[in-house]
Amino acid sequence: MLDINKQKMAYSLQNVRVPIYDTDEDGNIKYITVDGVKVPVDTGESTTGYSKPVFFYASINNKLDDVLIKEFGVDQSSNYAQIVTDKEALPLAVGSLIWKKSAIGYKDIAKTIVDANTADYTVLGVADEGLTVDLFLLQKNVK
Repeated sequence: MLDINKQKMAYSLQNVRVPIYDTDEDGNIKYITVDGVKVPVDTGESTTGYSKPVFFYASINNKLDDVLIKEFGVDQSSNYAQIVTDKEALPLAVGSLIWKKSAIGYKDIAKTIVDANTADYTVLGVADEGLTVDLFLLQKNVK
């Protein structure tokens, strides 16, 4: 891959369990103060969450050709992009999040729970059958 074509982005893998915190009517996490430290109110439940975002450089393109569209089974390419990387350079899987232009957001003050709504893209497909490159189909997230 030519380094000149690579852009700085961040990814977060959908692979961790995160606690569900009690929220107010506006959706904000409720906190209590324990020994002078704000602590979120835990409901005791958990859900699938995202890992700490990792920065990387890769080539991203929103021009999908007919071959790629057929490979991923995409009907309309305007809401999609692709990342091309060297073989096994990224651990991305379906459901991973990608930030390209937007700031990474968090749901809690301690910045431990990634806010998926702030991501620019979600990985929709992985084509890792190539000998030298991996392709990742991304779907733009509506904000």
